[in-house]
Amino acid sequence: MTCEDVGKRRCHDVEIISTTKTDVQLIQCRHWFTAVTLLYSHIARLLPQSWGNDSKFEAATTETFNAANIIIDGKDFDTPTTWTYGECGQPGEYMQLPVGYMTASLFQIVKECGYPGVTIVHEWGHLRWGLRDEYPVPGRPSFYHNNGKVEAVRCGKHMKGRHIDYHTGDNCTHNKTTGLPVDSCFFQPHQTPEVTASLMFYHNVSEVTTFCDNNASDRNTLHNDEAPSEHNVICKYRSAWEFHARTRTKGEDSTVLPKNTDTTPSFRIVQAKKQRFVMVLDVSGSMGTNVSQGEKIDKLYQTSVDFIMKVVPTGYSVGIVTFSSSADIVANLKEMTSQNARDDLVKKVPHFADGGTAIGQGLLAGIQVLEVDGGSASGGVLLLVSDGAENVAPLIANVTPTLGSKGVTVNTVLIGNYADKGLIEVAASTKGNSFFDSGSSDSTGLQSALKSSIAHSQSSSAGVTPVDLLLETVSVNASETVNRVVSIDPSIGRDTEFMFTYTGSSFSLDVLVTSPSGVNYTTDGPHGRTSNVTKHVTISFNETEIGKWTITLRNPGPSTTVTRLHVTSKAPSDDSYPITTRAFLSHQRIDFNDEATLKLIVRAEVRKGYSPLIEAKVEVKVGSLRWKFMNDDGVGVDAVKNDGFYSATLLNFEAEGTFPVTVRATARGSNQTRLVSRGGSRAFRRPVINGTDMQLGPTYETVSEFDRTADAGLIDVLNVKLGEDLKKLYPFPPAVVNDLEVTEMSYENKTVTLSWTAVGDYEAQETASTYDIRFSTNLKQLRSSFGEASRLNDSDIVVGNLSSPSAAAEKEIFVVRFPAAYIDVTLFFGLMVNHSGGRISDVSNIVTAAIVYVPPINPPTTSEPDYTTEGATTREDTTTAQLLDGKHNSAEAQLVVKLAVGSAMPIIFMVIVAIVIKLKYSRRSRRNNSQEEDGMGGHYLPPGNARQCRGFSPYSHPARPMSVVGHQHVGNARPIYLPAMNPHQVHGYGGQMPNRPPQYGYPPNYGHQFGWVASR
Repeated sequence: MTCEDVGKRRCHDVEIISTTKTDVQLIQCRHWFTAVTLLYSHIARLLPQSWGNDSKFEAATTETFNAANIIIDGKDFDTPTTWTYGECGQPGEYMQLPVGYMTASLFQIVKECGYPGVTIVHEWGHLRWGLRDEYPVPGRPSFYHNNGKVEAVRCGKHMKGRHIDYHTGDNCTHNKTTGLPVDSCFFQPHQTPEVTASLMFYHNVSEVTTFCDNNASDRNTLHNDEAPSEHNVICKYRSAWEFHARTRTKGEDSTVLPKNTDTTPSFRIVQAKKQRFVMVLDVSGSMGTNVSQGEKIDKLYQTSVDFIMKVVPTGYSVGIVTFSSSADIVANLKEMTSQNARDDLVKKVPHFADGGTAIGQGLLAGIQVLEVDGGSASGGVLLLVSDGAENVAPLIANVTPTLGSKGVTVNTVLIGNYADKGLIEVAASTKGNSFFDSGSSDSTGLQSALKSSIAHSQSSSAGVTPVDLLLETVSVNASETVNRVVSIDPSIGRDTEFMFTYTGSSFSLDVLVTSPSGVNYTTDGPHGRTSNVTKHVTISFNETEIGKWTITLRNPGPSTTVTRLHVTSKAPSDDSYPITTRAFLSHQRIDFNDEATLKLIVRAEVRKGYSPLIEAKVEVKVGSLRWKFMNDDGVGVDAVKNDGFYSATLLNFEAEGTFPVTVRATARGSNQTRLVSRGGSRAFRRPVINGTDMQLGPTYETVSEFDRTADAGLIDVLNVKLGEDLKKLYPFPPAVVNDLEVTEMSYENKTVTLSWTAVGDYEAQETASTYDIRFSTNLKQLRSSFGEASRLNDSDIVVGNLSSPSAAAEKEIFVVRFPAAYIDVTLFFGLMVNHSGGRISDVSNIVTAAIVYVPPINPPTTSEPDYTTEGATTREDTTTAQLLDGKHNSAEAQLVVKLAVGSAMPIIFMVIVAIVIKLKYSRRSRRNNSQEEDGMGGHYLPPGNARQCRGFSPYSHPARPMSVVGHQHVGNARPIYLPAMNPHQVHGYGGQMPNRPPQYGYPPNYGHQFGWVASR
């Protein structure tokens, strides 16, 4: 494809398409075959509808922006990011490639992030296998003590390098309390690191071509299971290849392909077309209007009208099908281009209910609407709403294969507990979603479900559709006044609407909406509107004042009145990001006869664009049960602390039935909730040496008060054991502690201060029974034979209580006393948590404390020795220090003094000579290191596709968002790869690279040419 092929579309759009194709080919280049064994034969690239129609592009079917494996979005230059939230081995959510990254020059990409193809392989480890980073990440240490040495957090285990302060470019100074390098210190591998792993560590080193393995006989790839990296803590110290091997043993093909097999995947370019929705509505007799049946048909009418009038975006097309004993096409697809179009369609929404339940016929009629006038059903969405069991052929199971072959997605809403459970299966089989509404007038499930269907189909993450701020049913007693407060934050404020839905002949409440500045608005004012037909009362604003709005509902009548209150607002512009909340479940069925289904996890993602919000107040409610807190603390089912994913395990179901799951998110207190600039598992970005602008971790921005709500779907609870203690049925031990840390060590008092977040008796809930804390001088003993390590008893605990853990999510601080015999050693600490019923957690992450006496003198503030990670030591000469400090008998002390005085002159002479040599060596070493220790590895050779390993061209234009959807195909296990090419094999295309000062991450006299890899 060329720029001439696309007419008015700008050339950088074409370049984006070309870049994504080349990047995937980079992954599968033989140069990187040692890293990946899962190959793709077919990849679909989804283009947004905003790029204009083009006959060269296929129409998208089930490919959507929100379901993509790889998303290209985000304007600024940043490193690729993968969003993960589960355990190791569990695939991530998606990979994000910022537009700024995709359109930057290759020079900038390699300088800051490393080779693009290898960077994507690193992110693929997150996406496909749920691996974690093996380099230091915020909240985890960069260095650790091991057998008297200071080791860098790294993998492979035998990778060597230097500890460098990025402020000065010199060796690191050490923290006096911990004995570890200061925070501005980082590990820089040697130019030739002598190992080939790991791609989950510094993937931007050219010699690194594979993942770490646990094969002790292979020094080049040996996994470093001692480092306190995020990967080790979350992945239980197992290597990346172990998870890869486990995946292959679960059914993936590991057939070795012939050596010269062309593994270049085929690419399809598909484009999101105008969205088409067909509402397939149940109007059978069970949807009747009497009170005992919950007035379901009235509620269906109100919600459908609201969906058409307010929720469906401009340009989308909507049709209507009804079914009872048979199916009827009420309205063919009509594009929502004007208010008149919406008004016309609303007139066709059904009011009455009667007859049987022909769900299968309704689905087939929905396909007919999508295919009217010879059109294709592919890519269309059916919104199926029903409250009963099907009793007319064909059945759901009979038509499900047709739906799949037609490329149709079905989203379903079950109204009441008698709705056919086949609705759940048909949604799952067509990549749709299921929702639940109780059918009563106070349930909001139907409203949430229809809106969620629109949100899932969006072709961008920016806020085009309204954001739900508040959605609840409010009951107001006679002569009572009820107040609600909702916050309009700066990320929204456009087209804000306060909507009140009622039943009966008229709206009987007095409504007053008050702005943050005190201005009052009523339903009969210029911003108010009442419709007795749709039974909606609204107060709306084009632009809304930022701050807290108060809603006052007064009931002047003699009886209780119920209304559904719904507050929505949009982002300030269509291309800006609002704060959003997305909620989802691990599965939708709990069967107390099937232990595997009992661990039901609900998760909620709170973010603004691609920046997560941390320390928010997030709660979940199942049905009418009370609200329950969700946590983002890295405890239990919440894998990573402060990643914007909040998690909770749902327990204590005391009744069978189907229940909706609702999540709400708000700001936690004053200035506590923060927006994180860098979320997800991000590829490593090079430190800037000799500069003060290095940002190793994320930046934070305080978020003003906000309100959000989201529907997570439904859960179906079966075979509840009535009368039994349900907790005894749950097989869950306490969650493992994975944030254990040493916060302080006192040599004088022989104490170590340990801190961690308390877990619970059941996963991370309630309160555990006891703690078992142990220590050892042998790391592997503590990890694999915990029961054989030395145990801390009550008498060893200075602060804390082993028999009285804190409640789940609270912070634990224990001060423990170690035996006096442990001097000048490294101690390893770990703990297990005991359950009241006898179950025990796994061993926590292991932490170290260097028990070293530090003399009471002022240590030098100049740079420390030039460390390598193997053989460097931080231990002081504690024997001499103790003697001089009077800790031994006077005779020994006198002997030391006499020896010192008698040897004074030779020692002084030797010190002077050593200083002179050191100064000369330091200058020479610094010159050499500035050339050798750039961390770039060998040469600038971007790997290319599988046949010729050609690179790709640099780009310089901004681009629009698009998404890439991958389709899985399995290739060989560990094919042959081409070694890194030498400089003489590089063909230049524009002269040599300019000389760069050290702060740019290059040696000052770097002379390699920049160009393409030659074909062999």
